[in-house]
This record gives sequence, structure tokens and C-alpha cells, in this order.
Amino acid sequence: MVRLFVGLEIPENMRSALFDARGGVEGAHWQRDDQLHLTLAFIGDVPKRTFHEIEGELSRIVLTPFELSLRGVGLFGKPKQPKNLWAGVSDRAPLVHLHDKICHSLEMVGLEIDRRRYKPHVTLARFRRHAQARIGDWLTQHENLQTPSMTVEHFTLFSSQLTHEGSYYTVESRFGRALESEPEYEEDFGFAGLEPAW
Repeated sequence: MVRLFVGLEIPENMRSALFDARGGVEGAHWQRDDQLHLTLAFIGDVPKRTFHEIEGELSRIVLTPFELSLRGVGLFGKPKQPKNLWAGVSDRAPLVHLHDKICHSLEMVGLEIDRRRYKPHVTLARFRRHAQARIGDWLTQHENLQTPSMTVEHFTLFSSQLTHEGSYYTVESRFGRALESEPEYEEDFGFAGLEPAW
């Protein structure tokens, strides 16, 4: 079995813009640079046979490149009992459209994907269950967060491994390059010509 999800890699200049926002809340477990990503669809544990079927279906998706930047912050959970803190996006529409395409492809191999209330974001911190924290000052301080933009030309199938030091993610495949003649992407995280992402 392999644990999978589909997402976008975050380039170095965008990760750097999130540096100051990853701090200042007691009890928060801040995401490392190599953990930062934007989830498009969570798959979960699948057998190897299904893994290859997933790759085949995702390879059929046509991706029209679009611009993406991160803007603003928020939380899931309650202000005094948060689950995680996140950075939002400047334009949800192209991400929701891509999310729907990916979900449809995954359903073609018999997977059940939760489509409800998809809210594209980049998780910045997680909290232990029932943790108490004061979030208000952090939300106010970073409400005007804005990162440089990136051109989304591909999306990524990741595998995930949970360890005592947190989750580690591996790029399994990339899909949706606009032109087949474009140079191959590097095998590490990130876009060609940029530092490794996530």
C-alpha cells in the first residue's frame, strides 16, 4: 500500500515569503519548507496496482497554465482551539476547476474523493488535538500576507510517509505540462530553474 495525494509544489521564492508567518503561536507545529504544498485532492492508501491506474488517468488531464499567488491567512477549527493555520490563495477559480478535473479522473479508477467545500490553501501549522492557543494576534499580524506569483504548468502526485519527525513527501509523478517540448523537470521538488519545493 502507498499513501497518496495530488497537489502543487511551492517554489522557493513563495516559501521564503511565508517564512515570517511561520512563527509566533505557542503550541503550533510549523510546517518545514519541504512540507509546504497546496493539496488538490487527497487519495489515501491504495495498492500498487491502483497506483499505476491513477498515474494513467491523471496523465490524460489537460492543464491550461494559470497564475497563482498566496494571499491572506486563516484557520480551521476554533480561535481558541485551532486545528491548523493556513495561507489562502488570490484566485480560487482555476484551482477549483483543476480539483474537479482531478477528482473526476480519480473516480474513473473507482476511488471515492471528497469534493465537499474544497478550499485551496497552504497549511502553515498544525496543532495537537484539543490544543489551546491564542490565534487572534497572529491572524491580525498576517492578514495582508501576499507572496510572489507562480505560473502553474503542472501538478504532482505525491506519496506520504508519517514518521516521528512528521510527514515526509516524495514526488512520484508530474502531469499536465503545457508543451511536450518543454525541458524535463528536475527530479527533486520544485520547478525547473527553482530551488526544491515542499
